[in-house]
Amino acid sequence: MKVLLANLPWISDSEKVGLRAGSRWPHLKLKKEQLPYYPFPFFLAYAAAVLREGGHEVLIKDCIAEEMTDVEFLEYMKNESADVAVFETSTPSIGNDLMWTSKAKELGSKTVLTGPHATAKGEELLREEYVDFIITYEYEYPLLELVNALGVDGDFTEIKSLGFKEGGKPVVNGKAPLADVDEMPYPLREELPMEKYIDPFCKHAPNAQMWSSRGCPYQCTYCLEPWVFYGMRSYRARSPESVVDEMQYLVESYGAREIYFDDSSFSVDQERVRSICGEIVKRGLKVYWSCMADAKLTEETLRAMKEAGCIAIKFGVESADPRILDNINKHVNLSEVRRVVQLLKRIGIESHATYMFGLPGETRETMEKTLKFAFSLGTDTAQFSMAIPYPGTKFYEQAEREGWLKAGDWSDFTGQNPVIEYPNLSGAEIAETMHKARKRIMLKVALNPRQNIQYLKMIYGYGGAKAVLDNIIEKTSYLLKGG
Repeated sequence: MKVLLANLPWISDSEKVGLRAGSRWPHLKLKKEQLPYYPFPFFLAYAAAVLREGGHEVLIKDCIAEEMTDVEFLEYMKNESADVAVFETSTPSIGNDLMWTSKAKELGSKTVLTGPHATAKGEELLREEYVDFIITYEYEYPLLELVNALGVDGDFTEIKSLGFKEGGKPVVNGKAPLADVDEMPYPLREELPMEKYIDPFCKHAPNAQMWSSRGCPYQCTYCLEPWVFYGMRSYRARSPESVVDEMQYLVESYGAREIYFDDSSFSVDQERVRSICGEIVKRGLKVYWSCMADAKLTEETLRAMKEAGCIAIKFGVESADPRILDNINKHVNLSEVRRVVQLLKRIGIESHATYMFGLPGETRETMEKTLKFAFSLGTDTAQFSMAIPYPGTKFYEQAEREGWLKAGDWSDFTGQNPVIEYPNLSGAEIAETMHKARKRIMLKVALNPRQNIQYLKMIYGYGGAKAVLDNIIEKTSYLLKGG
């Protein structure tokens, strides 16, 4: 069977393009960036590798990273005439995704929708006449089963995680068993524009993104990871040898100078982390790397990470109010966060913290409390965003039940504007606080010569002197802009 897997074009307007596949936060970004960020489409690339290993003809297109226009992708679909078209969905892009699904159906392909929105709203999507199938949660092996069945006109009705139509009515089967992460092939990278997957958190280019584990052992109510990407109790870690094998492959095949581990938390098992570090050192693998982790890291583990090439770590803090952290089931100890940030400073690893405004229980006072904590913590950088209750999460269920949702359409869920408000806190106030925080951190970083030099070197390497000048103008304009 000839199978097309695509991260579809998602062009908002003349200035913005959407990020979907590979992102835990589907959102819009400016088309023209001096250091363009495109997340690596992990699920699509793994699915492509599994299908090819299963003997199928595979086409994979990341239309976002390749900057394909609607006209170009439509022509591509016409020329290739795939038997099966597999499109990864997200909530804010779903109107766009369904438009493309309709076109693929008109061209004669069986249509399959995957991704967060297909998992959360599968039955709803199956009511569209041009949607043949949906697959919930991680979809690589259920997709292989479906394509195998379609190739021989076989029975697909018992395939786990598959949604289909029976007598014109939607049916969604129970969740498929979790894949063995050590048995999976590497994601199919050779047909993707690897030079485009630049992670702005990294300090060296070229860089690459990879997973050392799947799923998350935690159950934060706002996060797509435990509720939508994988489902509950889904955490699986690859062996240290497997992880370092892939790191070595990225260095040797793509010249990666830095690798970002896009795991939900790289540090769940600190003994495993130290084993990975030991394997890197034993092989003499010279590559920088960075990751998302939690604040429980010990000095022993951090020193092992430093020796093995780790240069930066992200932490998800989200709020400085313990009551809000309880509300969202976020097990963060703020004293522990302060301890680990100070430890990182002593050891020489950069730190980055993420925060969200507008979580359940938020008030003007709690937002100011979070701002005060964030700027007293002393991390090298920080990220501030608005809380978005994506369908399928416990946060969405709560927001719907309590009447907090103010979005008029799924396309509002881009993170650009607030989609919730509370009786004593408006969406406009949440957005205003976020912008205030972003300006403060941008100014802090701008006044740090070392960080500026690192970042501008990355931009220069990608786009030359003009890109550096454009970046300075863009940041200055944002800082001076009101609101």
